[in-house]
Amino acid sequence: MDGISKEQAIVFIDGNNLYKGLRDCYGIERLDLEPFCKYLIQDRQLAGIIYADANFIRRLGSNNYDCQQRYFSHIRKIQKLTFCKGYFNVRTRPPTEKLADVALASYMVDLCHREMFDIAYLVSGDNDLSPAVDIVVREGKRVFNVYFDTTKRNSYGLRRHCQGYFKNITQTIAKKFEWIPPVK
Repeated sequence: MDGISKEQAIVFIDGNNLYKGLRDCYGIERLDLEPFCKYLIQDRQLAGIIYADANFIRRLGSNNYDCQQRYFSHIRKIQKLTFCKGYFNVRTRPPTEKLADVALASYMVDLCHREMFDIAYLVSGDNDLSPAVDIVVREGKRVFNVYFDTTKRNSYGLRRHCQGYFKNITQTIAKKFEWIPPVK
């Protein structure tokens, strides 16, 4: 390298939100995260991937649960990935995911204050993450919202907080980085 340091980037992924978006928009369930994240950040340095998700409820569908667990096992092997585990509250109808988005927001703000990144890529359409984005932007960082630009699943509310920085997950991109579970 020529002595010029690269910008540090962290990719923050709302796993359940991404899963639902991929499924609803393109009939795809999962992305191969490491090459997808490297594609997102382009020539920046990947400082980390923060992935937040909750286990599916096995009794509501063991096939979905088992596939999800194979995926989790796959992504936990990524060297720079931090896995934030949420849970589903089974007392609500339907069960609702808890803790994952709060963990994602907390990591984003904490790592921002510790100067661990220059640019955040937030893969989510959840507008509940807007307060965390506002803090990170106020601290002088850029936040790219990465999500679908469709009427089915979009992040138009969240994008406003990212000051116009966004990348779309198109069907072509989703197909290119689709994760296919290995055959047992």
